[in-house]
Amino acid sequence: MNRNVIIISTKHNAATSQLLQQLKAQRIPIRKLTFQKEQLTFEMDYHHLRALRRIRKRYQLKLKIRYKAPHKILQRNGVTLVGVLLLVIIPFVLAQFIWQVQTEAETIELEDTMDNYLKNEMELELPVYKGKFYSDNELRQQLMEQFRQFSWVHIMKQGGKVTISPQLAPKETPKMDQILNQHLIASNSGVITHFDIERGIRKVVPNMTVYKGDTLVSGVLMRDDEVFVVGAQGEVFADYWLETTFSIPKTIHMQVLDEVGWHVQVNWKQLGKSVEQLSIQPLKELITREPYRVFHEQTETISEQDIEKVILPLLHEKMIRSLPLKSTIKSEKLLHVYADDDTVKGKVLYLVNENIATPHPIHQGE
Repeated sequence: MNRNVIIISTKHNAATSQLLQQLKAQRIPIRKLTFQKEQLTFEMDYHHLRALRRIRKRYQLKLKIRYKAPHKILQRNGVTLVGVLLLVIIPFVLAQFIWQVQTEAETIELEDTMDNYLKNEMELELPVYKGKFYSDNELRQQLMEQFRQFSWVHIMKQGGKVTISPQLAPKETPKMDQILNQHLIASNSGVITHFDIERGIRKVVPNMTVYKGDTLVSGVLMRDDEVFVVGAQGEVFADYWLETTFSIPKTIHMQVLDEVGWHVQVNWKQLGKSVEQLSIQPLKELITREPYRVFHEQTETISEQDIEKVILPLLHEKMIRSLPLKSTIKSEKLLHVYADDDTVKGKVLYLVNENIATPHPIHQGE
């Protein structure tokens, strides 16, 4: 600020002459001294302003003070440089952290349960560096393993905020006559992990290996040589390995989002009528806005090294959507990858946990 030049304007009278003499006596330099009718104007350095004000009070003069270059908002000095650096660095540093994790569920009780699980079981403490935060797949997988009623978990990240929105699986209520006439058998081979049995006699235990067609829950109860048909209803979850193959073109054409905004248009005619009639029109009649998005075409070439970082997450999402409700993928292994001229092919092994219980009718004589 000391290098700034200020312009002083005042009326020309006897007190003004004494002011100039005092400035000369105190060796305060002035420049571009001009007389215009009854007005006196001159320039001086900003750091002499305090001395000028002391002299002005002595002679009771009114001064108009302005900067010579008022259009320069940012001055070329150390304070401005430090301020600009802080203005750029602080938001950049803060943007590298997650500051808020919000849950949006159908009920407040479910939101509280999820918040407690994130805080106590997953030991989520905020703020946390984005590089150390859970990936979408890890976060979704842990939540779906803990909350079996979820069919999917939407994760939205916006700046330093993460919003988690679970989607509940629809409940199907089978008819009672169907329940009373069925067992539950294994639709696939696997290792039993947990149960959710509502009716029937459990025939398997956790960590037990079962094979396709084995009875998991019996709908028949034997007691004192008497047979009671109670029916079987519920879910039996098991782990099993699922192998899939994929084939992806080497060259992928995609639309990349560049800009998002709103087109705002003011209806000046309606606004003018409202002013003339002293009435307030609805806002939607005066101002209209439409969202817009700007994309650009981008071509990416997929290599074998990109499979683990780019393709595997996409295959994971596709696989979890193809599985029944309440199913989860515990782990995945890339078996092998090979590429020819225009495609990349490979195999992926998934460790899936899902409900393998399927109804099986009870035949007469069982």
